Amino acid sequence: MSTPRLAQVGAEMDRIVDAGELIGITALIARRGSIVYQHTVGTLDAQTGAPLKDDSLLRIYSMTKPITSVAAMILVEEGRLHLDEPVSRFFPEWAGQTAYEDDVAVPVKTPVTTRHLLMHTSGLSYGYYGDTAVDRAYRAAKLIDDWDYLTHDTRELVEKLAVIPLLFQPGTRWHYGFSSDVLGHLTERVSGDALDEFMRKRLLEPLGMTDTYFDVPIDKRHRFGTDQYIDDEGNVTIQDSPREDPEFIDVTFLSGGGGLVTTAENYMRFCLMLRNGGMLGEARILKPATVQLMTRDLLPAGISAGSANAGFGLGFRVERQTPSPPGALSAGTYSWGGAAGTFFWIDPVEDIIAVFMPQRIGSPRWIQTNLQNLVYAAVIENTTVRQ
Repeated sequence: MSTPRLAQVGAEMDRIVDAGELIGITALIARRGSIVYQHTVGTLDAQTGAPLKDDSLLRIYSMTKPITSVAAMILVEEGRLHLDEPVSRFFPEWAGQTAYEDDVAVPVKTPVTTRHLLMHTSGLSYGYYGDTAVDRAYRAAKLIDDWDYLTHDTRELVEKLAVIPLLFQPGTRWHYGFSSDVLGHLTERVSGDALDEFMRKRLLEPLGMTDTYFDVPIDKRHRFGTDQYIDDEGNVTIQDSPREDPEFIDVTFLSGGGGLVTTAENYMRFCLMLRNGGMLGEARILKPATVQLMTRDLLPAGISAGSANAGFGLGFRVERQTPSPPGALSAGTYSWGGAAGTFFWIDPVEDIIAVFMPQRIGSPRWIQTNLQNLVYAAVIENTTVRQ
């Protein structure tokens, strides 16, 4: 990759921060399995002015979902969990579920399976961005409110969801929702360990991801900053503070859908494991065939993950074809992002991994697009010619 062109990625990050679009952002880029670029700029904590550093702890929200998916697939490989078996085997309270058809709740035709949870085809929603009967029922049950989980733990979440109809018949649509949180609790019931403990033993420690937490330790909180909104005039409103953050301090709700705090370096380790077919160093997490299955589009014809080009595997968005304009992700690239503007992708065609981590709720899409295009502009060897 071109060193001067990689420097343009950092220059754009600097410009975005200088313009007040973000208070800070850190990034890591790898090619062919090796780090080729790292850049960090701006502020970690809008209240104290502490600078953002390479090892700062950042909220990744929904970038937790791929990690939870890998944790569940460890149990699938061991034969303790099966992709197409109804999860009611472990959630007896889910027996007799109903789903909406033409605004009428009817018995489910196919019970929710592990595969449905991994692929977000379960019929579960979130409750805070829609206004269907299901979303209204979620809000009435106080499942979640303004990023602050009101249920005590994921066991309670699963019990509350048991009596609310699904948004649609499982497997017939893709819809973003509580699937990964339920998957996290499924992992707990099958393994017998709390989700944080299972991840620590089977995934995080083997990969050297020792700076990844559901509950940020007291002695690490000086590396943990604010999360914020920024309006069109550049005014910053604090969403969460490390001095008082119910999602990541004294945690009881171990959210497999959005509960982790980590560093860019730790998340890169996770990505490198996937790029290497389930292994990093001497640590084998999954076998290559499992990673291949997880990272290819498994959605049936006629179903997409929010846009025509978006397929979905077992925990990852998968690009179906190289879109326009030039510089966009290659077909087969798998990725995801988080509510605070964090995003990553792994491009197996160009053999690129990129991890970008700001902390802005509602981060505009153009930031990701600009940085993505600059990364691809730096590829100068053995790259696919893009028309």
